Amino acid sequence: MLALRKSVDRLYELAIMRCGVDASITELKWKPQPGPQQTLIESNVPDILFGGARGGGKTDAVLGDFLMHAERYGKYARGLILRRTMPQLDEVIRRSHEMYAGVAEYRYGYKTWLFRNGAILRMRWLDRDADADNYQGHSNTYIAIDEAGTWPIPDGIDKLRATLRSADGIPCLLRLTANPGGAGQIWLRERYVTPSPAGMPFYDSAASVERLFIPSGVNDNKILLRNDPGYIDRIRSSGPPWLVRAWLDGDWNSSSGEAFFDERYLLGDQVPFERCAYVYAVMDTAIKSGAKHDGTAVVYFAYEPYGKDSPLQVVDWDIRTIDGASLIDWMPTIFQNLERLAKEMKARHGSVGVWIEDKASGSILLQQARKRGFDVSAIDAKITAMGKDERALNVSGYHYQGLVKIARPAYDKVITYKGQTRNHFLSQVCGFKLGMENAADDLLDCYTYGLAASLGDSKWN
Repeated sequence: MLALRKSVDRLYELAIMRCGVDASITELKWKPQPGPQQTLIESNVPDILFGGARGGGKTDAVLGDFLMHAERYGKYARGLILRRTMPQLDEVIRRSHEMYAGVAEYRYGYKTWLFRNGAILRMRWLDRDADADNYQGHSNTYIAIDEAGTWPIPDGIDKLRATLRSADGIPCLLRLTANPGGAGQIWLRERYVTPSPAGMPFYDSAASVERLFIPSGVNDNKILLRNDPGYIDRIRSSGPPWLVRAWLDGDWNSSSGEAFFDERYLLGDQVPFERCAYVYAVMDTAIKSGAKHDGTAVVYFAYEPYGKDSPLQVVDWDIRTIDGASLIDWMPTIFQNLERLAKEMKARHGSVGVWIEDKASGSILLQQARKRGFDVSAIDAKITAMGKDERALNVSGYHYQGLVKIARPAYDKVITYKGQTRNHFLSQVCGFKLGMENAADDLLDCYTYGLAASLGDSKWN
């Protein structure tokens, strides 16, 4: 597979080199905004972290930075822009079409831009550090890691650094964009932010490279504020106070060690809906089998969009230690609970079924359940492809705007699971912290999937 990828990439390079290419790309539709974007474009420091706050124009900055790199070095410019997952890359590709129209041709099958002057830019993703090995042997003069804070450790990024080389003497550049508050906050802060004042280059003797941190905040993005004046207000209601400080002020010392979902925002009158549009469940299945298999969790939701400040309600939950082969035997109980809840809440559309992650044992369960006539659906792949931290960030606004509450039966529920007697739903959801590793998260996953189902952009209902 690696040999095939290299061969295809080389064929495209040879194809564009053989065609008559223009010496320059002058019809540029993008110009850097004064301030941080302009500073990035003009800097020749080889390793730069750009950003520090939401809305700072980070993606535009690296797309535009490569555009200038391609303008300067033509057919010798070889670029690579990466996001953590393929779905995350979609927005970068969309924006690149707006910025590169007329100066480059996009090859959809290879996610590659071929510029009129011979420059090449590949758009890729790197969801596992080991995937960086696939790029060994490549030669790049420009690498941009967009939203580097989604990588909890820099190992994969560091491997890619070895592909920065040019036999033609072209300056090789590494550009990272990030906000504080993500899984990679600590390593980004220690590598780029704390060694030197912002805007002042410094030499990292351990890595033998000159580095620079260019802070960019929402107030530097005049175009965004002019076109979307409500953006800052939405950010203020999109997460816990420490994360809002990180997003708006670029506070790299904000504590990602604090609990992410504040329990107080789940609390209301706690009376279950008397009437609702429908009820549904989200199920997170065990991955492992045998004595040490993971938990399998289910969270039940009720949705009522009319006349409610909080249209979504967590009405019940459960978690069990159950072998993957036995999951199908639990399905009748889950659907009985849904029918009971639909009847109690006078759901106009009744139960709309169970959503299950289409991975590992969940894929098998989906097949088995459909064969037996159960109303089950796969959770949108765009959501399941996200990491746990990104899913939490993705739905945090709904939580902090008070759009979801917990009903009294779910709040009061206590069960014994793996030797611990507690409300495991509250423990997992309200005890979650960004960057947590190896913590129980089955009910947390159900919660974030469930919010995206009824409140998010991706409607599954």
